[in-house]
Amino acid sequence: MLLKLGVALFIIGFCLVEARGWQKDGKQRRKHKFGNMTDDQVKGFKNSLRKTNVDRFVAALDRLADKNGTDIEPSANEKAAMKERIKHLRKHVRSPKIHEDGDDMTEVNEKAGVAESLYQGDMALDDSQVDAILGEFVDGPADARKKRQAFYNSRYPRNLWGNTFYYYFDPSLTDEAKAISQVAIAFWQNSTCVNFEENSTAPNRVRFFKGQGCYSYVGMIGGEQDLSLGSGCQYFRQAAHEIAHALGFFHEQSRYDRDTAITVNTENVKPESVGNYRETETRNNNYNMPYDYGSIMQYADTSFTANGGKTMISKVPVYQDNMGSQSVSFYDISMMNEHYQCKQKCTSGATCVNGGFRNSRNCNTCICPSGYGGATCSDRAPGCGATLTATSATQTLNITIGVRTSVDYPTFETCNYLIKAPASNKVEVVLRAIAGNVQCRAGCIYKGIEVKATNDHRYTGIRYCCSDDVGTTIVSEGNIVPVIAFNRYHQSNYTVTYRSVPSSTASTILAIQLPMSKPTL
Repeated sequence: MLLKLGVALFIIGFCLVEARGWQKDGKQRRKHKFGNMTDDQVKGFKNSLRKTNVDRFVAALDRLADKNGTDIEPSANEKAAMKERIKHLRKHVRSPKIHEDGDDMTEVNEKAGVAESLYQGDMALDDSQVDAILGEFVDGPADARKKRQAFYNSRYPRNLWGNTFYYYFDPSLTDEAKAISQVAIAFWQNSTCVNFEENSTAPNRVRFFKGQGCYSYVGMIGGEQDLSLGSGCQYFRQAAHEIAHALGFFHEQSRYDRDTAITVNTENVKPESVGNYRETETRNNNYNMPYDYGSIMQYADTSFTANGGKTMISKVPVYQDNMGSQSVSFYDISMMNEHYQCKQKCTSGATCVNGGFRNSRNCNTCICPSGYGGATCSDRAPGCGATLTATSATQTLNITIGVRTSVDYPTFETCNYLIKAPASNKVEVVLRAIAGNVQCRAGCIYKGIEVKATNDHRYTGIRYCCSDDVGTTIVSEGNIVPVIAFNRYHQSNYTVTYRSVPSSTASTILAIQLPMSKPTL
């Protein structure tokens, strides 16, 4: 009798413990915080993640957050090296925000209250991805973790969209978000072999809708999957970034080799957000392409900041302000073409130069790095700009770009210059003036001037957009330097001087210094 009573009391006690939110190991299970979302918004958010056991997903995110990034903390030597690099960074005074919802995607999602309920702030994971990526933080044994920059796991190529990415626009999507989605869709279609077709009944499809913030699933997960472009997401960067997730891309800062490119300054990261800086893979599947600070998948250098300070410090300091770019980089395009095997479609065709590769939509033409154009990338990019000859005498270049209006245009207007010195010399460029409604923002997301100083012109150039950048001298590695002025807000005025200098002059940056510089042509 006493035995039966003891068993009954144990069962009752166990049930009470479970009901009160305690785990079997005696540790209290904390209730997940859905930011400042209302109950209805939480319900809508959960409904949008129909391919996910949301409670299991957010519980794993909470356990990741509770770990406090102990596996991310830099070593003492790494911290010392990082602090030395910080001493040489300019202390920019950033411009006030233009948009109430935030100018940066992490700002938007944090304000929307959704950041802590998504992987790395903007990625929804289906159940198999939760097991693969967060396996050590979910109940049960952890599966083999197949994680990397472009999602390429045991399901590859089944998680690709094949020849066609099917999508449709939900009525909840604003006209502005729909219009920018169409711009981003056209960009990815024109830059790859993937066709985009609006079709609300296709077996596998993406629903663009207005949810809380900006987020997407990663890759094609089967059936209908959601891509949210809520308030603050109706801009090209957000749309192109989330579509890249849907196509299978992870974040640049979570590449397996990111420690060769950046140091995570954990002292400035919100404790609950340190886990957002975990690497996504333990082996290379980045198609042997270098880490690109100017990638559309690279977050700004203050993402998840607790105090306004920088959370990522570049190991190549001249590229610090590139992080958080508004543009899709050439290496982003090249990697997407590799991921969808587009380059294999052209077995013959144009002979591309300056790092370009054959366009799978017309093999007799090339997809070119920014700054270059023409069928084979042998010309300067068309439109505003000029090809200039550098001599030993200092020459002045004045650039005016944009119009005096507070309209935030969806894409950049650009002026492309190619400055050429004699073959045995280098080019020296000096920034003499940056004026006209200066927008000093991480990633130079509204305007700036870019100088491609290395011999690898596929790589995003060094970007400048702050008043204290004036006076900077850049010396090229080779004898040709693309200089690109870009603008999508108000008007910009730049003055630079340039001249030819001897090859013995020290270069600002060399291609060999680029992190993981094993580019694939």
